[in-house]
Amino acid sequence: MIVIDANILIYALIECDNSRMIPQLREKDTDWRTAGLCLHEILNVLTTYQRRGLLTLEQCRELLKSANRFISVAQCEVDMEASLSVAAKYGITGYDAQYVALALNLAVPLITEDRKLRQAAPEVAISMQEFIEK
Repeated sequence: MIVIDANILIYALIECDNSRMIPQLREKDTDWRTAGLCLHEILNVLTTYQRRGLLTLEQCRELLKSANRFISVAQCEVDMEASLSVAAKYGITGYDAQYVALALNLAVPLITEDRKLRQAAPEVAISMQEFIEK
């Protein structure tokens, strides 16, 4: 089991350079978990892509449906008080703290391509490449 943040799900949904590692990540671990916040972050990314003309509204709707299906299975409850403590401990945002708190609670790694988050919480947050090579 692993915890993923929104950027990993975006790479699974929308083809980009980092998408090439998604199949290897799935092969290494198929049990992906995330916070409910992930869907809100996905919505924000999709609206940005649509506004910039990178995706049509209909493409965004389809991607949001896919994200929603994933979240309905993978979402775990996050203790907000624990997230607050995690944010204070690592000096990170409340959003990032939810992913870290979830990973700590489940005692599994958080997979993220957010370099600043990995630097702030290196004992729990690792990149896709690091996880695949482990």
